[in-house]
Amino acid sequence: MSFLKFGSFELDLTNKRLLESGKSYQLGRKALEILAVLATRAGEIVSKEDLLQAAWPTTTVEEGSLRVHIVTLRKALGESSEHRYIETIPGRGYIFVAPVEVSDASASPRSIPSGAPESNLPRLPGRLIGRESFVESCLSALGSTRILTISGAGGMGKTAVALEIAGRINVTRQVIFIDLASLTDQSLIMPTLASALGLIVFTENYRQAVLNALQESDTLLLFDNCEHLIETVAATVYQILMATKEIAVIATSREPLRIAGERVKQLPSLPVPETETSRSKILTFPSVELLVESVRLASETLTFEDDESVMAAADIVRRLDGIPLAIELAASRVGDLGLASVLDSLDDPLSILRRGRRTAPPRQQTLRATLDWSYDSLTEDERKLFAQMAVFPGTFSDHGAEAIASDWLTGEGFDNAFDGLVLKSLIAVSNHDGRYRLLDTTKGYAAEKLAASGLQPQYRMAHALYCREELLRAEYDWRVLPTHDWMRRYGALINDLRAAASWAFSRQGDLDLAVELIAISNVLWTQLGAMHEQLVAVERALDLLPSTNHLGTDVELQLRVSRGSGLYHVRGFKSDDEAIAEFERAAVIAEQLGNPGRIMRAYGGKASVASSNGRYTETIAIARDLQKRFPGAASFSRFLEHNYLFHGEFSASRKQAEISLLEASRAVRTTLNNGTGYDQGTIAKAVIAMIDFLEGRIDQSAAAVRELLADSEQLGHSISSCLMLCLTAVPIAYLSGNTAEARSRLDSVRQLTARDMLVRWQEWVDGYDMIVPDNTQTDEAQTALHDVLLQGVGMRLEYMTVLAGCRASAAALERALSGDAGWCRPELLRLKAVTLIKGDREKAIALLREALDLSRSMGAAFWELRCAVCLVRLAPPSQAAAARDDLVSSLAKFECTNPIADIAIARGLLAS
Repeated sequence: MSFLKFGSFELDLTNKRLLESGKSYQLGRKALEILAVLATRAGEIVSKEDLLQAAWPTTTVEEGSLRVHIVTLRKALGESSEHRYIETIPGRGYIFVAPVEVSDASASPRSIPSGAPESNLPRLPGRLIGRESFVESCLSALGSTRILTISGAGGMGKTAVALEIAGRINVTRQVIFIDLASLTDQSLIMPTLASALGLIVFTENYRQAVLNALQESDTLLLFDNCEHLIETVAATVYQILMATKEIAVIATSREPLRIAGERVKQLPSLPVPETETSRSKILTFPSVELLVESVRLASETLTFEDDESVMAAADIVRRLDGIPLAIELAASRVGDLGLASVLDSLDDPLSILRRGRRTAPPRQQTLRATLDWSYDSLTEDERKLFAQMAVFPGTFSDHGAEAIASDWLTGEGFDNAFDGLVLKSLIAVSNHDGRYRLLDTTKGYAAEKLAASGLQPQYRMAHALYCREELLRAEYDWRVLPTHDWMRRYGALINDLRAAASWAFSRQGDLDLAVELIAISNVLWTQLGAMHEQLVAVERALDLLPSTNHLGTDVELQLRVSRGSGLYHVRGFKSDDEAIAEFERAAVIAEQLGNPGRIMRAYGGKASVASSNGRYTETIAIARDLQKRFPGAASFSRFLEHNYLFHGEFSASRKQAEISLLEASRAVRTTLNNGTGYDQGTIAKAVIAMIDFLEGRIDQSAAAVRELLADSEQLGHSISSCLMLCLTAVPIAYLSGNTAEARSRLDSVRQLTARDMLVRWQEWVDGYDMIVPDNTQTDEAQTALHDVLLQGVGMRLEYMTVLAGCRASAAALERALSGDAGWCRPELLRLKAVTLIKGDREKAIALLREALDLSRSMGAAFWELRCAVCLVRLAPPSQAAAARDDLVSSLAKFECTNPIADIAIARGLLAS
């Protein structure tokens, strides 16, 4: 028995992992242990003692700790009165009542339903009570507006209502959820939206990247918790709506956005029964229904079958003004105090607070009073821990919470305090990942208590230290976890990093720690697509480096490598010299430290820039030297496959590409890929497809390119897709004579570069635009082509010159020939020969002979064919027969079912 299936969930007993609809769903370790016992013994009453022994085998804890994890499980599984998984058997234990299907380890996990568009929507824990008509009215309003704001006071359940609406829409339309509660900096709204859209943005212009991505999209954006950033959110939403045709927006906020076209729906409190309402009607009121269901979730005994408990429930919701959060807070105390005691204890705090806060709206008075009442009921440990949780900007784990409190509260003491806060609803189970969170309202309240404690700097430091440990763990796990699982586990860590770094850089913070946090966070920034934000943070850290103890250490090394990579990707070719300098400084430190992994990373960065600039011999030498120094430590096939190709060593290149493919098939990550949108298998296949084309295997190359285009679109790895398109797919189409196909593929690159703002690859697109012609060629176009060739460097110059062909200037040809461009040297010599035909025919023929011989020695059948065609046309009568024989020999080397342009020309010459 390895998998237990129930509802939309699968429990992997071997790996202690819960999946929902095929996606990993995080739960705490103890909750998983309890779930495993219950589900394994489904239909059987499991005693509390057995469950306590399973979760706490070496520790004695109170029953309250078990109850909090039962509540967590019920919320995580989405229980409601109509849909139950775990039932309480008073005085005996618990029973798992849902049907369970057992499957073995060979059974594959349930796949994600294909009918619904992809979404990052959190899942509502349980059903939404009392909001059906409001939801329907909002859905109706969205039929006539593109911007709907759900407004209302804190604690009304705006997020829950918005998620219900979005969930219904998501059946037919993609929905993207943007939680703004964790943001304090308005400049991070666009980067956060870009990450939610899956963009890897390589410039500071996140706005344009987002608008490009949404241009033709039919997506609903849900901006949650907008009030603290209201002006910037309003401007952002307005820009999106003005720049797109189909995008719609739902916003939740305590106040409207106040932009053109906005429909505002004010979310009221839940209806409460009047004092004279009959018992049967009381139970139909949504506020009472919410209280009853919330009590049943945590209570083992209360059934609400007697008149007294029903009337008490009505009194409680009336005194709480029907505010959902206040009702849930009160319900959380019923299990301990009983209904009557809860009702009695609500009287004084509310009346006292109302008298003291006459200027505040009544509902705000009520909620504040309920929070005060709940806080006053906490133990001293619970109060202190609750205040500390305000340091988390977003969701957190129980492990993270314990790390923050570890200097004064651990083990059983922590478990009791944390579980108490969950039971009292001051800490909520996060809707989408099984982690925990403070609701926006309770978070603000906790922040007040933290500020008043005088211990805020101490706890901020504890949070920053915890963040450091998580970043180190994330870097390690990046090597072994699939991207999807890694993102689910560590994606939210970006909020902690921003908050921790902001504090650490402040006057009250710790500069050494701030610089270290930025240094060790490379994978997180790059995987979330915040390359420009990272570069800004790295440069700030480097500016402050002399004031720290990190000069010459691994921290400086990582900062140098990150800056070099950022310059390479974000600022384009103009910053390559600066990037090289950063990698060289990193290499010096790495050598001094004697760290093989860091040495390879520093030299690997330098090799990437050198290769892009056409220094293939240098790059090959770097890779060979590292292989010799660190045999078996890492793979350098991804460097060697390209550089052998461009150096003109096709056989060696193919061998390295095949090694890359083998490695890509058997491990998550074997190359020095630090989170950017790069796929090793895609690049290796693209290299082989290019070699096949140049060696004359046209059919095989064409089939490989078609497969690459389909696979790349599915993978969504922007950098490897641009590499494949610019270095293989576009050139092959154009060299084959299929200009329309070349243009179509170039459009694909253009879309990718616009979506992710890939500056470096945009420069390739700009160059190719001048080279791959449309139906008209003007003097202005030729001038533009001449200018772009003058600006080109390295492999970009080589490709542009080869594709420009006879339109390339003599200066461009000489510049390209002066480098390491072995892969296209025969073609460059042929083009140079063409420029000499009118002035020096004999020299032209000699150059063509040289190019033909070089093509044959390389095995480059495609270049050989072009040289042979030229020689047939230029050869004097005495050499005509030999030239024709060379052309026949060249044609015989091709495998091409549907003749490409050069083959058709060659056959036409032979037939004439």
